[in-house]
Amino acid sequence: MNWNALRYQLWRILNDPDDPRYHWFLWTINVLILASFGMLVFEVLGDPSPRTLQVLHTLDRVVLAIFAVEFIARLAVIRRWKPDSIELSFWGKCKYFVFSRLRFIFSPWGLIDLVALLPIFPFLRSLRILRLIRLFRSAQVLRPVQGVFDALRNNSLLFAVAFGFVAANIVLSATMLFFAEVDTNPKINSLTDTLWWAIVTISTVGFGDITPQTPGGRIIGAGLMLSGMLFIAMIAGVVSSTLVGHLLPLRNEQVRMSSTTDHIVILGWNDNVPMLLDQLGGEYDDEPPPILVLAPRERPDPLPTSIPYVEGDFTKESNLDKVRLEYAKTVIAVADDSDHGARSQGRDATTVLSVFTVRRRERQFDVERSEPLHICAEILDPENVEHALSAGADEVIPSSLLGYGAVAHTAGNPGIGDIVTNLVLSTRHNLYTSELPMHYIEGEELPFRELQQRLQDDYDIMLLGYIRGDDFRLNPPKGTTLRVNDELIYLGDERIENGEEE
Repeated sequence: MNWNALRYQLWRILNDPDDPRYHWFLWTINVLILASFGMLVFEVLGDPSPRTLQVLHTLDRVVLAIFAVEFIARLAVIRRWKPDSIELSFWGKCKYFVFSRLRFIFSPWGLIDLVALLPIFPFLRSLRILRLIRLFRSAQVLRPVQGVFDALRNNSLLFAVAFGFVAANIVLSATMLFFAEVDTNPKINSLTDTLWWAIVTISTVGFGDITPQTPGGRIIGAGLMLSGMLFIAMIAGVVSSTLVGHLLPLRNEQVRMSSTTDHIVILGWNDNVPMLLDQLGGEYDDEPPPILVLAPRERPDPLPTSIPYVEGDFTKESNLDKVRLEYAKTVIAVADDSDHGARSQGRDATTVLSVFTVRRRERQFDVERSEPLHICAEILDPENVEHALSAGADEVIPSSLLGYGAVAHTAGNPGIGDIVTNLVLSTRHNLYTSELPMHYIEGEELPFRELQQRLQDDYDIMLLGYIRGDDFRLNPPKGTTLRVNDELIYLGDERIENGEEE
């Protein structure tokens, strides 16, 4: 088993609830946490002998070592740590490798894991009680407050701006007071003393252990107290929904300034987008890629709070930059109904224009991509399909024609409707396309029937046809051979992984 396969299996053990090994692992971790807490209680209340105490300390170090190995393993199996859509230099890969690990460490769940490891340092052994927090991480007891984490993440730029002003005011006031009173105030001997004074003053606590004694120092203190009230009010405003609404453009900039990569961008909004989001969530065996929505309206109420939303006209190139288009992997242009009076022709025209704008912006990207953007477009009137393809869409779905076509087909073939619906909507026994598995290729060509049997034996899938260039063929005749660059069309439970898993 190579490293990629081993990493995938390890990831499933640590993160995949559908894997039976995950539940055994979770149960083992919970038992270790409770046993560790029991040893701590016995050590404090049981008055153990020196020899017993030494045994308890040894067992405690073993438990900590297990937690440390698990933490390192979680860092090692992080998936999608670098974008697939752009070419990266060696240092670019190093940057994404480091930043992806830092994002995990400073995420809510990563911090819980890190706090549980603090007692590994001898001078922090008194914090062993914090190991119970690790129980929350394992049992995922904190899932109900996930919304709080989402709110903090969605407004992180606003909080950063507010606290940045506070930090700058503290440092500036502390520096000015230091130079104003370092020679006259016996309680000010270093910059750390004035920093402590500034923090106490701006927070309105006011211990009084350090007080300005010169007129200049008192003016500085008065200015800090007045500005402190202002900044506290500003932070309270950031927390409130009113200020967040007024600073919506700044929040939109947060997406542009984030590190999101390989994401899906949905252009437009209509009442069917929530169903699209549900189906996208079921298309991936593990965590789905990030999804961003850009539409020319206020944030729709049905949109889950966990999905970033940017308000803006997606037919303008400047707004496309707000969703980090050059780092995206897929763009889905839906039939936007923001103009509720628009007919299907007008909505299709907007879709075609958005596809054209995306392709035009793609030609101006500053990064070198390893593959072009994949654009899917929804068209209401079948006559506009060719227009969307000419604008640059890779795939066009005539949603109305597809739906009514299925209805018409099932009218003459009873039972087909249920089969087609389950085939399209189900996450099992679905249609997929993948590159030809390289380890099957021994020469330049491979007989279709031979590959069909091998895929059935190895992956339990049914090979239906292949894609070659812009053409595809289903149920090809006997004797057909496949080439290295062909793509497979097959029916199965999940997509075949081919090549290095990122």
